[in-house]
Amino acid sequence: MISFASAVLLALLALLQQLDLPAPRGHLSDFAGVVPADRAARIEAVAREVREKSGGEIAIAVLADIAGRAPNDVATQIGRQWKVGAATQIGDRTRNAGTVILLVPRESSTDGRGHVFIAPGMGAEGFMTDAQVGAIQDEALPALRQGDYGAALELMTRRVAEHYAQEFGFTLSAPGEFAQPPPQYERRRVPQSGGINPILLIIIVFVVLSLFGGFGRRRGGCGGCIPIPIVFPTGGGFGGGGWGGGGGWGGGGGWGGGGGGGFGGFGGGGGFSGGGAGRDF
Repeated sequence: MISFASAVLLALLALLQQLDLPAPRGHLSDFAGVVPADRAARIEAVAREVREKSGGEIAIAVLADIAGRAPNDVATQIGRQWKVGAATQIGDRTRNAGTVILLVPRESSTDGRGHVFIAPGMGAEGFMTDAQVGAIQDEALPALRQGDYGAALELMTRRVAEHYAQEFGFTLSAPGEFAQPPPQYERRRVPQSGGINPILLIIIVFVVLSLFGGFGRRRGGCGGCIPIPIVFPTGGGFGGGGWGGGGGWGGGGGWGGGGGGGFGGFGGGGGFSGGGAGRDF
């Protein structure tokens, strides 16, 4: 009975801690009014193209403040409450293939720090690891620190869209300043495909030579036997760890401005595990 009461209390506390989120205004919901119109149009175009060509969804939310909540909790709440991602049948690749990009500008955040967090839905976690979304945010940090939030959001949206394009096999046609990844971003991704490890090459040569020589010394020999090559896996890479979303930000409220209308809502999925990566700036 005590454990049941504790569980109920924890559930009530979790509900009390949730923000009173407004309804989305589009793929981009700029409630802080920090994204210029031209940037906003390009961000919308990229997110819309992802939805039309893959069924995946990208929700970009700019909140003036998060009232003391951890960014990862807020991003997860957005994904679940706005139901980002498709509500398709189990086994469908588009099921819960949504992503939330959350931005809290430094100037309006009550703790004096800016926050950004990218939360892939459960259907997108397989092709966007915490390490990869962390690298996307690292690329955007210079613009974020300069207060160029429109550029930072356009860059992050484009990079997230590139993961969808690679996973679902389509080409992004929406124009934009960040249409091609810079060399630094490409270098981050090269180790995942990898080449032959020199140590493994030495082991392969040693094993093959040992087998070749060993057959000749055994009783009965092997005559003209052909040594069987041994193949080791060499590619793939390993998934990275997460960057924490942090917690304990200052309190406050006050949603910023923004515009838009005529948005029909997201796909009804909302399956988010709480994973992702974030940065403070």
